[in-house]
Formats: sequence, C-alpha cells, structure tokens
Amino acid sequence: MAKKIDNLFGSLRMVLPEHRAAIIDLEAERGLIEKPSVEDDEFGEMCFRVYDSTQYDYAINVRWFVPKGRLGTIEEAWGVVHEIDAVRRRFKLVSDWDSQWVTVEDLVSVMKC
Repeated sequence: MAKKIDNLFGSLRMVLPEHRAAIIDLEAERGLIEKPSVEDDEFGEMCFRVYDSTQYDYAINVRWFVPKGRLGTIEEAWGVVHEIDAVRRRFKLVSDWDSQWVTVEDLVSVMKC
C-alpha cells in the first residue's frame, strides 16, 4: 500500500492542450509523421510488383513506414526482391551495396525502376 501512496503523483500525468500541440509540432519538426493510409487496390498492386520483381528479376523502388512509437518515418530503397518470407509477411530487398527485410504491412509505395 505504501508504494501506491509514494507514486501517487507519478501516475497522474496531465497534459494541457497547448503542451500536446507543442509536442506534436516538435515531433513533426523531427520528421516524424503518422502512418499513411493505403487503399486495398493500391496494396494489391504493390504486392503484385514485389512478386513480379522476384519472377522477372527487375529492380523496384520501395518506400515503407518505420514506426517509432506512435509516429514514424518513411524510408526508401531500391533493389531486386530475392526472397519472400510468407510466415513473417516480409521480403528481402537486395541492391548493389545493401540488403534489408521490408515488412509488407508497412509498404507505402512500390514503383518499377
């Protein structure tokens, strides 16, 4: 019971609307944005391009959302898809100097180079 009394004010955190707006502005200045919404048709087309890159071995330009808490950033890379992991719902994008795994749910855009 003593722990609850000692931490009484630690759990009661009130943020004024002005402070909340200032925090959101600071996050926007650091480049953090909300996750963009992607329509089902666009998502299907992006998945088709990713799969097509594995079949015909052509490069694609991929943009995806990287969450950092509630907000996040958008990263971009190009390369050829060498592997698709259906269990973890991600694919491996390989370029001349780098390779990375990209989660399918975080895709923002996929364009053929």
